[in-house]
Amino acid sequence: KVKGTVLFMQAPGTPTLIKGTITGLEPGLHGFHIHEFGDMSDGCKSMGGHYNPDGVDHGDLKQGHVGDLENVMADENGVAKFTITASRVDLIGERSVIGRGIVIHEDEDDLGKGGDAESLKTGNAGERLACGVIVVRENK
Repeated sequence: KVKGTVLFMQAPGTPTLIKGTITGLEPGLHGFHIHEFGDMSDGCKSMGGHYNPDGVDHGDLKQGHVGDLENVMADENGVAKFTITASRVDLIGERSVIGRGIVIHEDEDDLGKGGDAESLKTGNAGERLACGVIVVRENK
């Protein structure tokens, strides 16, 4: 029941802009992350952990995993509309996220401040509700 569209845009030398709409969510905050693999062979489970090329603990947009996109807010109708400026996410170059996974989680991401080991790994964001693969689409 959870579905949506997420668009990644980046011009050379600028931060990546991530715009999207996700429907079918429970109202409130939901963790939102880029995951290591664009592998949906076992649904969202096969996407690995958060994209973390620097080998650091979980955090927020400014520090932590490159794939840590914090939270998106679903309104009372279960719709999350968002625009995220992600300065550490690249669409071009050796750290490109093209081909990796994008996941919306059941719970709020605690941004690594939860005080336990899982917080430093996943932000305690809970189950993976829906996911997709980041791909290039030609403008037409």
